[in-house]
Amino acid sequence: MLIFVATVCAYEAVIEPVGGGYIDWTGMRIVAKSVGRPTTGAMTHVEALEGNARAQLGPRFAEASRNVRIDRDRLAAAIVDGGDAVADRLDANLALWEVYEARYLASGGVELDAALGLQAWLRPALVTMAGAAEVSRPQGGATGLVIDARGLDLRPAVAPEVRDESGAHLYGILDMTAYSASLRGPVVYVADAADPAASKRAGMAPVFARAKGVSSSVDVVLDADDAAALRELAATTDALARGAVVLVVDP
Repeated sequence: MLIFVATVCAYEAVIEPVGGGYIDWTGMRIVAKSVGRPTTGAMTHVEALEGNARAQLGPRFAEASRNVRIDRDRLAAAIVDGGDAVADRLDANLALWEVYEARYLASGGVELDAALGLQAWLRPALVTMAGAAEVSRPQGGATGLVIDARGLDLRPAVAPEVRDESGAHLYGILDMTAYSASLRGPVVYVADAADPAASKRAGMAPVFARAKGVSSSVDVVLDADDAAALRELAATTDALARGAVVLVVDP
């Protein structure tokens, strides 16, 4: 189930509830909340209440992070449980969450809202998944790709693929350089193409395409004309190597 939450700019963020919190697929972050409540004869100081609330957040991020969909085959749990150096680094990166809002209640309690950036957490894994070499291409032209996937039953993932109607690969994290993958994932999700998050990712002169279908719940399928436009974009710009791709999805 996806939920859309209004932001201060009146645009909606694509939200997916998961155990422990929710995933903000527009802000590319995991969000968790906690409450420190006073009890009779204990935790009467604000510092103690905040400490109690903070102690709840680590386990909640650990739970929520396991449910992040990486691609059509895996949740993040498959990488976290890998028992290798990448898994160790992801485990360490779970501590990178930050509290972004604290509310002090009339009842004496404290509510904390905290977020863990998906990029900050998953960077070690994303870099290993990237496969493109650094290539210099002329400046100018199209700045990115915006795919309208509204009306389709698409489930957001960190690293989906774009395919043509035959199933052939058109775009994914394999087309990003390791440097670009260290900065951002291959896509961002918005509910409105006018959302500033779209232009921030795909620039002011993107190619627009319409998804014809969905494969394996998370991968986007383009028709022949849009597939040709994407291949042209890949051949003439570095937009795909930079991950300058936006998926517009339904509320």
